[in-house]
Amino acid sequence: MSSPPPPGTDNRRAVLRAVVFEVLKAQRSLAKLHNGDMFALMVFTTIWSANGEHLIGDPRYAGLRDIAPDSTITPITDDQLQRALGAPRDMVDRYVKAFLEDGWIERVPGGLAAPRAVFTSPEMMDAANEVYDRIIGLVSALRLVGFGLGEEPTLS
Repeated sequence: MSSPPPPGTDNRRAVLRAVVFEVLKAQRSLAKLHNGDMFALMVFTTIWSANGEHLIGDPRYAGLRDIAPDSTITPITDDQLQRALGAPRDMVDRYVKAFLEDGWIERVPGGLAAPRAVFTSPEMMDAANEVYDRIIGLVSALRLVGFGLGEEPTLS
């Protein structure tokens, strides 16, 4: 294992490499929830992350099992979903239809929502733990290439 570069070293390429490697590793793993379909992972993740974006930093929902109630969900419209993904509408609609049929999401007033019950399943709890572990791996990889969290390096 190598040591981090000296302070002030331009390590941006190494940081990008570490981030991309760790993020893709996590995505491939999480795609298993969707039979390995990476686009399905992107559609579902875009929906549920939009549903709870306003809860970031809310201490009531910080713990693994502190899943926010359905009444807190902010739905995402079909148009917002399509724009967020940048994919053809018919392609996005096929995934939405499948997720609706499988109960992963619901159509509610205002758009699409992933209900609380989806996140309480053992598979989703395992996935949440795995993502957390991947974040720890990402932080470790960033430290290895000399990226300090919370510090802004001075680079030219």
